[in-house]
Amino acid sequence: MIVAREKAEYYGLPEMPKQGRGARRRSKPRGLPRKDQLTLTGLVLLSFCCSMIVVFYFAQVLITGYRMNLAETELTKLRVESNDLYAKVNQLTSLENVEAIAVHKLGMVKPQNDRIVVVQEASPVINQAVAANDGDAGRAGSSSLDRPVQKQREQNWLIRTFADMVSMWEASIQAG
Repeated sequence: MIVAREKAEYYGLPEMPKQGRGARRRSKPRGLPRKDQLTLTGLVLLSFCCSMIVVFYFAQVLITGYRMNLAETELTKLRVESNDLYAKVNQLTSLENVEAIAVHKLGMVKPQNDRIVVVQEASPVINQAVAANDGDAGRAGSSSLDRPVQKQREQNWLIRTFADMVSMWEASIQAG
């Protein structure tokens, strides 16, 4: 096997003469000074923080809007339900419905026109006077009945004032 030595001249590239080490390198521009680099880094960090704050508040606005939309839809549903309940109450309390329930479910019978009895409440003072009058059958009942009623009217100033107002009103109507 034959080994040949390599020679540079055979390649057609001339060898460059070696010069001093520093002469060939050019000094690169060194970028920004350290203080300016820190300032620029701080501004980038500050703008990033501000953008995160804006995003956070925008998300809060969206969440609040979503909650308001849910509350409005729930309020609308509740209003519809409330209106339905009011309509149902009005339907159930109508006289026709009460009459139908009384006749069909409870088995009540409609009264006939000749069976209607009107009951009036008697005042307690008149009841006492009537009881005292029943014990005294020989005496005149009208005088003993009028005395307690007159005493009751004289004792209550509100009733007396109201009676005076009504009598004045009646007099003004009659006068014209």
